[in-house]
Amino acid sequence: MDNAKYDVTSGADFFCGFTDPKGTPQPIPAGNAMRSTGYTHDGPCEVWLDDTMVLEGDNCHEKFPGKDYTVDYSSCKGTCTLRWYWLGVRFLKNAYSWQVYKAYIPLTAGSRSLRD
Repeated sequence: MDNAKYDVTSGADFFCGFTDPKGTPQPIPAGNAMRSTGYTHDGPCEVWLDDTMVLEGDNCHEKFPGKDYTVDYSSCKGTCTLRWYWLGVRFLKNAYSWQVYKAYIPLTAGSRSLRD
C-alpha cells in the first residue's frame, strides 16, 4: 500500500483525483478532441460523459499510443461531466503494482481549440 500523502486541488476530493467536479464547466473541445498525458503503462481505461461510455480500451497503452484522440461528445446536451479512468499496471521491485488515475471534468456545450 502506498502510504504517501497527497494534496488535491481546493474543491477536489479523492474520488475525483486532483480535479474539482464542481469547478467551472469547460467548453467541449472542437473536433471531438481529447488530450491526456498519454498512457505510459499497460492497463485498461474508460472515458464517460455522464452515463454514456465514449471511449474504452483493455490496454490503452497500445490502443491509444499518443496524447491526442477523439471522443464522441454528442451525448453531452447542455452540460455533462467527463469522467476519465485509467488503471495502469507496472512491474516494479519484483511485483506488479496498479496505479489508479482519474479525473472528473464538468463540460458545457460550445467549442474551442486545444491549447498546447
